[in-house]
Amino acid sequence: MLSFTSCQKDFLQLPPGGSPTADTAFNSATNAYNAIASAYFACLRQGLNWNGYYAPSTDDQLAGSQAFWVQIPGSVAAVAIMGGGFTPNSNSQDMGSSGGYGNDGYTDNFQCIRKAYLVKENIDKVPGMAETDKAIVKAEMQALVAYRYTQMFIMYGSVPIISQSFPLSALNDLASLAIPRAPLKGMLDTIVAWCDQSAAALPSKWPDNSLGRITKSAALAIKAKVLMYAARPLFNTGTPYMDFGSNNNLICLGSYDPDLWNKALAASEAVITEAEGPGGLGIINTGHPLADYGTATSTPSNKEVILAFKQQVPSSGGQGPYNIFNVVNYHYQANGSVLSTSMLENYYKADGTEQTWPGIGETAPFSEYLTKFKEMEARLQADFNGWEMQAANNPGDPFWHMTEHFKDVNHFGAGQPTKFYYMAGRREWFDFPLFRLAAYYLSAAEAYNETGKPAEALRRLNVVHERAGLPPVTETDQAKLRKIIQREWAIEFIQEKYRFNDLKHWKDPNIDNGIIGGPIRFLAFNNGGDALPSGNVNYTNAVRYNGFWHPRQFLNPFPQGEVNKGYLVQNPGY
Repeated sequence: MLSFTSCQKDFLQLPPGGSPTADTAFNSATNAYNAIASAYFACLRQGLNWNGYYAPSTDDQLAGSQAFWVQIPGSVAAVAIMGGGFTPNSNSQDMGSSGGYGNDGYTDNFQCIRKAYLVKENIDKVPGMAETDKAIVKAEMQALVAYRYTQMFIMYGSVPIISQSFPLSALNDLASLAIPRAPLKGMLDTIVAWCDQSAAALPSKWPDNSLGRITKSAALAIKAKVLMYAARPLFNTGTPYMDFGSNNNLICLGSYDPDLWNKALAASEAVITEAEGPGGLGIINTGHPLADYGTATSTPSNKEVILAFKQQVPSSGGQGPYNIFNVVNYHYQANGSVLSTSMLENYYKADGTEQTWPGIGETAPFSEYLTKFKEMEARLQADFNGWEMQAANNPGDPFWHMTEHFKDVNHFGAGQPTKFYYMAGRREWFDFPLFRLAAYYLSAAEAYNETGKPAEALRRLNVVHERAGLPPVTETDQAKLRKIIQREWAIEFIQEKYRFNDLKHWKDPNIDNGIIGGPIRFLAFNNGGDALPSGNVNYTNAVRYNGFWHPRQFLNPFPQGEVNKGYLVQNPGY
């Protein structure tokens, strides 16, 4: 299909004689399913580094959790973290492309949404497809659109709402396509309505040959996610993060609405009920914390994953298809993506107590680092491999020893990532988990706490917390429990594309003090330098770089090229 670069053109149907046309793309079920797969690939890749590799820490870098590309001048993270944040001239079509930098690619959203609408609008042309199947496909496509809009809602505030792929005749009236940003409240209501419509038509399960397609649970998960972000402080207020004058309704909901927490709660509980009932899913807890968490985050098509990115592409080595998130490239990313101290301090010891790490300038023997790392909870052991250590999530396999990761780029920080590869052996791919059921237990816990129901909050929180082998949380003070729940989000979902946006929508008070902005700390070794493959002597804590933070960064900028067309109001401060 033709590729367009402007919002106005992204929804224009192909002209007669184009290749392919709607008629040829939907003249058989086989062709139609190719179009459906293309829409899935396009819409679900949002926020992922989908150009042939996966950087496990793009959002984590921006949230101060890890470092990698900050070491490479001109890279995405170097520009965003130390160079003043994203700018209107640096929001590219895709992450890391030559045209600029961004962690989303604003106009790519609309190209992908157009693919879903073209399927929805043309699926009725497919001969021999049952009407019930056509209705389900339409619901899938609408859910994909809702997914993309939810992500834009979180990252930009309000955006123009597109409800169709515009026909060729619209070329004669381009002015009519200059759709302005919708009020944030209207955008929220639209996404919720789309999800409700899709959920009503989607199946609770797909057969094994259709795994990866959107289910009722997935549609409900999209709804619960958008309501959770709407209820949080960034949007749920009458006083936006920066005054936007008459456009305040584009970046906040106009007043604090406590009922939004009730809606987010009901939506999260609906996900749990559907997923654990007709959906046949559930939290994995066999009493073996590392194996349970490792399975939930790593094993393809496990029962905790509601929706995953499962796209496969041909192998360049002729070994058959592999997922674009593959272990060879993961090792390349992993040997540079290292764990920051601020994130390390979120993890508990295995007995639920706090670990003590050296302060800035304090030096301790390397043997102490080894001991303390091994004392940590199962999720750290699954997520990261410590220096000079065997990865705990792949015991006994030399392929997963730190010596295999110790290559180039970064040799500092608490460890390098191994998440998504529990007992992977030589598996060269993984399914990126877009929605895990654990997220809705934490969403419910967060909403229960905000509505003054600490006992129910603890009931949901401890399902996730205790699965990690930790003693149950008993705190009932709302403010303290809020911090504990936020900490659980940070640990459980590191590298799963939550942390960066969570910090902003919570309006974390330390966001500019060592998390996104301010001094970002990492463990250093051998008198403040890098770790060695072996023979390390000591370790300390040191500030590796200073991150940039400005309140304008609570929401992303729109590309200046789109703003210059006159229909799009730029977010404040850019």
